[in-house]
Amino acid sequence: MAALLRDTVSFSKQFNDTFPTIVFSLALCTFPAAISYLFLAHYGNAHKSQKPSALPVPAVESWIPWIGKSVQLMRDPLTFIVESRRKYGPLFEMTTWGSKLIVATDPGMLMSLEHQCKDLNPSTSRVDAFRALTGIHDSERMTEVMGTRIMPVSSKILSPSGTLKSGLMETFNERLMHNFDALTAELKANGPKTMRLSEFISYHLFCASTNSLFGPTFPFDSYPHYAIISSSIQILHSPMANWPFVARKARRARQGMIDALIKYTEDWWHNGGQIEGVSQLVGQSLIIMKEENLSIEEAAGSLLISLWGALFNVSAMTYWLTAQLLVDEKIYTNLREEAVDKHYMEAPLLESAALETLRTGSVPPPTRSVDADAEIVVDGKRYFFQKGSRIISEMSGYHYNPDVYADPHSFKLERFFDESLPRPKPFGEGHHFCRGMHLAKLEIKSFISHALKHFNLRVVGSKELPKLKRAGLIPDVLGSDNITLEVSLRD
Repeated sequence: MAALLRDTVSFSKQFNDTFPTIVFSLALCTFPAAISYLFLAHYGNAHKSQKPSALPVPAVESWIPWIGKSVQLMRDPLTFIVESRRKYGPLFEMTTWGSKLIVATDPGMLMSLEHQCKDLNPSTSRVDAFRALTGIHDSERMTEVMGTRIMPVSSKILSPSGTLKSGLMETFNERLMHNFDALTAELKANGPKTMRLSEFISYHLFCASTNSLFGPTFPFDSYPHYAIISSSIQILHSPMANWPFVARKARRARQGMIDALIKYTEDWWHNGGQIEGVSQLVGQSLIIMKEENLSIEEAAGSLLISLWGALFNVSAMTYWLTAQLLVDEKIYTNLREEAVDKHYMEAPLLESAALETLRTGSVPPPTRSVDADAEIVVDGKRYFFQKGSRIISEMSGYHYNPDVYADPHSFKLERFFDESLPRPKPFGEGHHFCRGMHLAKLEIKSFISHALKHFNLRVVGSKELPKLKRAGLIPDVLGSDNITLEVSLRD
């Protein structure tokens, strides 16, 4: 044993002495090969895209293969998209982290592309999202059930008329008032409270939204798990999610959320029990999942996806509107006066503010994958779309177009008093737009109105709007938050 130990120590010393030389030698061999591979891949793809019968989609110039414009997109996504649209037109191609993305920036363009080409597939991006959010690798079956059976049901319930009849807003407001009453009692006992603006918005929206969808037996104490998932979604969506130690906290939170949803459903699932106060939307979804023989883990994962879809965009837009009114005293005063006098459903200034927020805010863009080489006509020109490319419908290029919205970089509270202006379209176009957009808009207005009625909201420190960051294609609201909020009882 002693001899073995000596030999091991001797080998370790020799290895440590020679390790730098080994690494340097490998680098000398590998680096040129890697550069050659990247160059040939880039050159080959560029030439493979050329078709004599069609134009290539205009490509954003980049000298760095694979990485492409990833850094610029993350650092300042709005400026990048707006300037690229101005330079290359409403349709352009870019490379980001090894993926080719075709960016469509005009409303209706994605719908037009879908009508021309049956090989534009929304399922690929959904499967990727399902895997990221649930950790269930074999998620094609879940995606199929959600797309073919649950989405048609949700479309009816979440239509403008269905939203009003479903009772979703009543239960949303009930829980919001419950939370605000508890906060009022805390403020009376302890005085003003300081917190991050994103925390104030995200927690109360989580409680109100889950109550409206899942009823009062939902495990509201699972919020910390959801907050971690929400801020880690891009990591979970990347190959790094499976690396040791990299996404361990996010994976634990994801599993904690799945476990909470399994516990929420298991009595109904196994014993036919009742779920108190469950919405028609979630109730019918659970019935469909059981009919389709999904496991309870897959059902819990599907519910988590529905929860994230219901909350993420609402939280992002509510944060952006609240930030705007906190840094502009005139906006704050005008909206507060209206909130005191009018119901949020009959508040024209709040309606205009919500639309302006949908124009200036940012949500994850709808994505399609190109399943086969295709030639598609755009504005009278025939373009070649290569198999494997992905198309995103990114509306910031349109929302900040000065030919459509004058002085587009200014947040104008009364902009949409002009009914001739086109309404913003952040939630997608075509057959696969976000079904919950009508409910989302009502929830944003309800939250703002009730918060202004109940509390004084004041920024502690610098009154500067955050510069919205983006992790890949997903707006990172929590990572962008630079506003410290003081909440006190209304005067």
